[in-house]
Amino acid sequence: MIKIKKHHIQDCRSFVDTTYIHKKCDLKKPDDCHCGHKKDDCHCHHKKPDDCHCGHKKDDCHCHHKKPDDCQCDHKKEPVTVIINNQINNQMIDKKDDCHCHYKKHNDSHCGHKKHNDCCCDHPEVERQVNNPADDTNLGRTQSETSLAHFQDFILYGFNNLEHTGNFSGFAFSNNLGNTWTDGGTIPTNEGGINGGDPVIAVDRNGVFYYGQVGLEDLAGIPQGVISVSTGTVNPNRTITMNPPEAVGRGQFPERNPVDQRLGNQDKEWITVGPDAITPGNEALYITWTDFTTNPTSIRFSKYRTGVDLTPIITDQVIVPSGTNFVSGSFVVVDKRGAIYVFYEEIPTNVLHQPNRTIRMLKSTDGGNTFPITTTISPPFAAAGNARTNCSGNDRPTIRVDNARQIRTNEFPHAAIGDDGTIYVVWNAGRDVGNTTFIDTFLAYSQDEGNSWNQVNVTNNLAFSFFPSVAANCQGAHIQYNRFNDPNGVGGVGNGTFGVFMKTFSPFVGLSEERMVSTQFSPVAITIPNPDAFNCYMGDYNQIIAGPGSCLLHSWGDNRNILDGQPNPDVFFRLTSPKKKRDCDCD
Repeated sequence: MIKIKKHHIQDCRSFVDTTYIHKKCDLKKPDDCHCGHKKDDCHCHHKKPDDCHCGHKKDDCHCHHKKPDDCQCDHKKEPVTVIINNQINNQMIDKKDDCHCHYKKHNDSHCGHKKHNDCCCDHPEVERQVNNPADDTNLGRTQSETSLAHFQDFILYGFNNLEHTGNFSGFAFSNNLGNTWTDGGTIPTNEGGINGGDPVIAVDRNGVFYYGQVGLEDLAGIPQGVISVSTGTVNPNRTITMNPPEAVGRGQFPERNPVDQRLGNQDKEWITVGPDAITPGNEALYITWTDFTTNPTSIRFSKYRTGVDLTPIITDQVIVPSGTNFVSGSFVVVDKRGAIYVFYEEIPTNVLHQPNRTIRMLKSTDGGNTFPITTTISPPFAAAGNARTNCSGNDRPTIRVDNARQIRTNEFPHAAIGDDGTIYVVWNAGRDVGNTTFIDTFLAYSQDEGNSWNQVNVTNNLAFSFFPSVAANCQGAHIQYNRFNDPNGVGGVGNGTFGVFMKTFSPFVGLSEERMVSTQFSPVAITIPNPDAFNCYMGDYNQIIAGPGSCLLHSWGDNRNILDGQPNPDVFFRLTSPKKKRDCDCD
């Protein structure tokens, strides 16, 4: 009798099929193995446990593959919301807090087989300010909205830099995985163009970086709002040079807004690089964004060949047409086979305390030519705010600390796909219990290519969380978020300061304990009205990505530094690695 079973490999690769042939064999526990194979021993590292017909000694094989049910641990239960075909069900999943069933292969043991790029242990867990503080000369000119990508030990980091009037697309780079940083200033502009910031960074397998941004370009004599991408390359002197942007996204009605309002009528973009389902073996650059020239908004999609010079494949395709509801905040990811997933938020009315918002998904399996698969992945939720504020003429939900400190909030999703194919999506959401408002970070995950979804409340506490992001590697999903400091347990905005935190979630292990990423708490900035920033503005997002091996790379903005007696928004980086040696994948 042959039974096929899928096991999770804890070495940053993927699920593998292992075949169990039912024969008699004494199974050893991992702790009984010490890599003491002799030439004539049974090399069980590369065999299934039941295929071995040798006398196992205590010093013989190391780390047999064990099934989850073979783990001798205390199983806890964790509640999840399961959504299948838009039907909501509540289930319980096993939470194996004390069970370390890592299913290691021989080359994944601590026996000297790891390459440098597979390890994180050699890299220091450093926190660094990324932007140059000497450039901050105007109070209220923020650095915020961070994104990053890495290639080998090079990192390109993008951020809004409102210190530079007319060109807000700031960048910095590191050539030693974040230990030191060079502030590169701003992305070069085209003649007559404006780079409007809102950066999103991606990189291809050849080390070409892509900097997505909103902008204004003169196209065929028509000044119009666009989504643009600047490419960047690594130089022999280990610096990164960025090129002027190319327009990759245009709206349906480029002439609809006056010239002074066109910057930003194409907005809320995301980009990624991934396999091209139409041309196997090739990569493509994928772009989604919100078109604000339609009323209500619509979501568009473009696809380009990768390389320093971008070549269009699909341009300006409407994938969520203008309808009755506001749609925005699209986020695109691509799996190993080239299937494209686009997540976005849909809002019928912009009110507080009503569960009327949802996170939705589109899917394409033909390289982006069509997106026929649509589904809702979240139950309805309320706005992530405790107040409504007139933010420079735009009445919207905010997190209000006091009358001078208010944060405009969105519930836009971020997503990542693990090497095993599990899709993870995070967003923050409001909920009301009696007269108490909670703002939590939620995670949805799918293990069947988006057909069904499970939901977990990541934060589930009294202090508000906001700006969530997610990265995925062999250990599961790593969720980064800002959370208010609440030492006295009062809930909400706590003592008015916030830090950056993270948790890790695995469908096999459950949710980890919370870990602080930033090294200190930050006050909420007092936003000084100026020509380049809205009242209530403290950015819209931060980002976490998977680095080499088990490393995680974090980017965020906070206001810890003081300029002229007031909190000054700056941007920061930190590398983190697993807290336990056994999870480090290093020698």
